Amino acid sequence: MDRISDLPDCILLHILSFLPTKTAFFTTVLSRRWTHLCHHLQHLEFNQIQFLNRNRIRSGFGSRERLFAIVNWILSRHRVPPIRTFRLTCCLDQFHEFTTVQGFIREVLGPNLQELDLQLSIFDFFDRKVVIPNGVFSCASLVTLRLSGDITFLSPSSPWCGYHLPSLKTLEMHDVAASIDDVAELLSHCTALETLILDLNCRVSEVGLRIHFPLSLKKLNFRSDFDPLRRTGIECRQQFPSICVSNLHNVEEATINVASRGFVLKFLVEFRWLRSLVLGNLVFTCLPQAPPDLIPEFTSLHRLELAVGCFDTRYIMNMLEKCPMLKVLVIVFITDFVNKDPHPSRRWEHPVKVPTCLASHLKVIKIKGYFESRDDREFFAYVLQHGLVLESLDIQVDRARAKELSLLPRSSKACQINFCRNQEKEEEEKEKEASSRARQQWRQQWQHLRTTRKNTIGTVTKNLNL
Repeated sequence: MDRISDLPDCILLHILSFLPTKTAFFTTVLSRRWTHLCHHLQHLEFNQIQFLNRNRIRSGFGSRERLFAIVNWILSRHRVPPIRTFRLTCCLDQFHEFTTVQGFIREVLGPNLQELDLQLSIFDFFDRKVVIPNGVFSCASLVTLRLSGDITFLSPSSPWCGYHLPSLKTLEMHDVAASIDDVAELLSHCTALETLILDLNCRVSEVGLRIHFPLSLKKLNFRSDFDPLRRTGIECRQQFPSICVSNLHNVEEATINVASRGFVLKFLVEFRWLRSLVLGNLVFTCLPQAPPDLIPEFTSLHRLELAVGCFDTRYIMNMLEKCPMLKVLVIVFITDFVNKDPHPSRRWEHPVKVPTCLASHLKVIKIKGYFESRDDREFFAYVLQHGLVLESLDIQVDRARAKELSLLPRSSKACQINFCRNQEKEEEEKEKEASSRARQQWRQQWQHLRTTRKNTIGTVTKNLNL
């Protein structure tokens, strides 16, 4: 019995909104009613990969033709209600395809558009970019804007068509070619912005980066290399010679991963009410050598995650001293360049004073990708002895090491040492990372194709000259 067809149209449209548009249109074979529903979809998602002909080796051009034909057919026949979400992922080659995509964007723009997601790659070596229509940056209803790939945008030519994004809460730009001045001006008109991701492809002047972030900003994720596996926030790929930032005192969650100590400290001192902080592997190459008095105190921080290349106990203890209200400590060993033991100058030293958080607030310590070192036993013995409210220490070690650590005295009667990995959490993390990995693979594949074509054209040109 077909119970789904008994549901009202509004519910069926909501269900179809979670599917790629091509998949949603497959339902038209069920009945005429489904054909009617598909012409009323408010959320459209198109990906060139879905249109590839797997029976042909070189089907990129054909897939673009099929993709553009389908998008044009659907948009030309779309009826009310208006489009609220438009996502497009494709690789372009011919110049007329740029105009086609720009036409699609202009067609979906309207007073009801809430999400625009464009992931565009160009299959050549002429460094061409797709120019986003200025109307995108004056769409007052837009809540989420994601731009990724060979994309650029120009400053509006007149004040009547300037930046106006009062509803925008999420702005992401990955590899977008834009000037710092244009980005700063754009941010000044995003008064409701909560999440910002910057991965700009541009030259920076000697003055460096000067941005007044919106006061509404809550999450910040700043990295020197693009990593889509992370949570939402602010990202920035550029290595700016100098930086001046403001309005970060309302940020509650932050992730930083840059290799410049001054760069890291500049952001850290701007935080006021930070509750969650992640310091990446690049920070480990510079921050541990910083004098402790340069690192500010985080009076509201509850969760701290440190990525390390070795068990640098001085770095860990210095950070604990700066977080008096810390409840959760996560230490992640980076397997790409992990060093078993820290430098001899970084050997374990018994702290003069017990960190405040360890004696009163720290409840959970998690260690991921653990590598044994000469100082780990002293560190574990110290935190178990002085962790008065510690509830759990999660770590994976071999049986012999587990037996040794389990015999260490504990001040907290509720403390448990968990030596096995939590498989459920690992599965959850894998599921979250799956979609991000697919995006990264897409970029790598198209980059490889572009490089191959460039080399081929270069070889042919050289042979013709001979």
